[in-house]
Amino acid sequence: MRRGVWGILKSFLQFRKKCLPKGGYGIHSPFVFELYTNVIAGDTKEKIFESIEAYRKEMLGCDIGIIRKSVAESLNGGFRGELVKLSRIARTVSVPPHLGRLLYRLVKHFQPQVMLELGTSVGISSMYMAQANPNGTLYTIEGDEAVFGIAQKRFQAMNLANIKPICGTFETELPHLANEVSSFDFVFIDGDHNGTKLLQYFNVILPKLNENSIVVVDDIRWSNDMEDAWRELKANRQVSVSIDLFRCGVLFFRHGITKQNFILRYGPF
Repeated sequence: MRRGVWGILKSFLQFRKKCLPKGGYGIHSPFVFELYTNVIAGDTKEKIFESIEAYRKEMLGCDIGIIRKSVAESLNGGFRGELVKLSRIARTVSVPPHLGRLLYRLVKHFQPQVMLELGTSVGISSMYMAQANPNGTLYTIEGDEAVFGIAQKRFQAMNLANIKPICGTFETELPHLANEVSSFDFVFIDGDHNGTKLLQYFNVILPKLNENSIVVVDDIRWSNDMEDAWRELKANRQVSVSIDLFRCGVLFFRHGITKQNFILRYGPF
């Protein structure tokens, strides 16, 4: 169950008590210090962001309604069969600008060749990642047929040929995709805010991760079970470094690094 306002506030206060200050002070890992100062906190604006945010603005102002046709019980399952305005979907489901820019910078910095996104929505996060590395391939899975169609049309209109959208349930499509690719170099999980299922999806992709892979998990404080799942993920013996940015968490699997967990400030947090 999603946390209410007071639950989120309590979690935020706990986060602020534990997190290191902005600026990289107190980060004693050379790898994480460089990553934080040059990539995570290096929040520069780029020309390419303008078209993505123009699309967001278009969606936020769109009063057109669509009939949700979910093929999975997911975050938006409550909308299934209802007439819902696109503006509501864009407002409540899409990643905020600061997270989109973070995804862009991570992908641009590490240049992963095979990327995976669980939860396409209207495609905003997909655009940030795909345009950060035009030479890479982004597979993005969406469980709502109506929303999938909107994102797919926009990808085509923007000539984002390196995005390979897939419509279906994560439970069905993820194992199939994992069998087809040699590895997942970058993974963004933002499609099913359920701690148990999050761990299941992670276990499917784990054999396909390598020491240079990166996994970003959104909404790690969405609910108690999501936060519990995040704790279990960062404790996994194959995870060498975890970075908690309050809203999302980032996992690394590098060899030769002492296992460490970092709680760092980013964006509005």
